[in-house]
Amino acid sequence: MAEETSVAPGGADISGAPSFTQGGGETTSVAENAQATQEQPAGAGEPVEQPAASIWDNWLLYAVILFWVWWLFGNKKRKAQKQQEKKEQARRNALQKGDNIVTIGRMHGKVVAFTEDTVTIKPDPGEGLTMTFDRQAIFRVLPRPGEDAGKDGDPETK
Repeated sequence: MAEETSVAPGGADISGAPSFTQGGGETTSVAENAQATQEQPAGAGEPVEQPAASIWDNWLLYAVILFWVWWLFGNKKRKAQKQQEKKEQARRNALQKGDNIVTIGRMHGKVVAFTEDTVTIKPDPGEGLTMTFDRQAIFRVLPRPGEDAGKDGDPETK
């Protein structure tokens, strides 16, 4: 193999590069061959530029991660809220005559009568005034005298 001085396409001098003979008897330098293999296939023209990576290229992955985090934290809140609702419903169902309650309007009173859907309270024991509320309007049932105020750990009843 003989060394020869040649000029690569584009005018770069690649003198001193070893050359070899291809199957058709054509002599090509190693540098030319390497450059030819890096180019696009014949007929493609100029090389295609790769677009710069964007944050939006992986939008589905980001959406799945965001949904998972939302579900994880939201699910805990929903469970806690459902447990709180069950406790409140149990308190309303266990309501007895003489219990002290607080309504959602923050009115305090003593239960004098109740039905399945309504509660009649007396806000001031000295007067003859009574008020009827829906059971859902009861915010909390106050503990009876001698009862442990925070037996269920609820800060609202302490």
